Amino acid sequence: MIIFRADGNADIGAGHIMRCLSIADAALEMGKHSVFITASPHFEDIINQHGHKNEILDTKYTDMPLELNRVSGLLRHYAPAALIVDSYYVTKDYLNSLLQLCREIGNKLIYIDDVMTFAYPCDILINYNIYAPEREQNYRSLYSIAKRNLPLFLLGPKYMPLRSEFQILPKRKLKENVQNVLVSTGGSDPEHMNLEIIERLKEHKKCGEMSGLCFHFVIGTLNEDKKKIEEASKGVSGIVLHYNISNMGELMQSCDLAISAAGSTLYELCATQTPTNTYVTADNQIPGAESFEYHGVLNNCGDVRISSPKELAESLLEETMKLAKDYSRRARFAGRMGEIVDRDGAKRIVEFIQEIILF
Repeated sequence: MIIFRADGNADIGAGHIMRCLSIADAALEMGKHSVFITASPHFEDIINQHGHKNEILDTKYTDMPLELNRVSGLLRHYAPAALIVDSYYVTKDYLNSLLQLCREIGNKLIYIDDVMTFAYPCDILINYNIYAPEREQNYRSLYSIAKRNLPLFLLGPKYMPLRSEFQILPKRKLKENVQNVLVSTGGSDPEHMNLEIIERLKEHKKCGEMSGLCFHFVIGTLNEDKKKIEEASKGVSGIVLHYNISNMGELMQSCDLAISAAGSTLYELCATQTPTNTYVTADNQIPGAESFEYHGVLNNCGDVRISSPKELAESLLEETMKLAKDYSRRARFAGRMGEIVDRDGAKRIVEFIQEIILF
């Protein structure tokens, strides 16, 4: 058994839960069960639908040390082979306590990271980001300074835990003429980028621009602007709203271009080879967005916290028009995307854990 400690809500989105679900699903396919420990019940239904149990703490996800007694009790009760923690709110003391407990129980502590804040006390450290292999020495320096033993490193996109639906898709056939554009702003979209893009898009359409393009907006489960989005897009041709998507991989492949926040979705877009314009919403997204652009994988259009949402929405649409007209650039993006992600990351993680732990 594997236990996952992760959270998702309107403030932090769905990324932590979804990537852990991918690993849990891969483990289930190999006959290994999983339990999720979460601070709140926001994703209980989705976790259950995937065939996993959810233990709810009813605690503050931002204050993890206060939950230690509850989590320790659950670990002793389930006695899992591995505990995987995925949260930006861990502290050294929190992870140290869990690591000591794991030593007592005889399991392994695994941490999923993408911010490199400190030398995380753990047995295995996973960072699936495109820039992670280049920064292994940074990790080693953190652990050396902290005088802490190095964990086993799983670094780079080969360990990206894509959902199973992205593992069975055919290779993309790039079209000369762009017709459909995907817009994915994350599970909660606190910057209201969907609304801003729709408003800017309406202005362009009034001028006769983008008349041949259909924009597919994925409205996240935690998006609080649903009614405003529906009202803003009412009667506007070329705007389609999608809710509760169960086939995101197919939707991505049906679109010729994408606009996406710079989170884990970028790796899904790589798996579907969908040429993309991205933007940053948080500090942890900056290294990924910059590295993707540096390696010629996609176009980084800026940071919503620096540009206003209105300005950024306009820039994203302008870059989308340019990319739609440039087939050779789209072909380069799609080719590089196909080289980044091989779709077996979640399975590879579980196989590694199984090899180390023999569970």
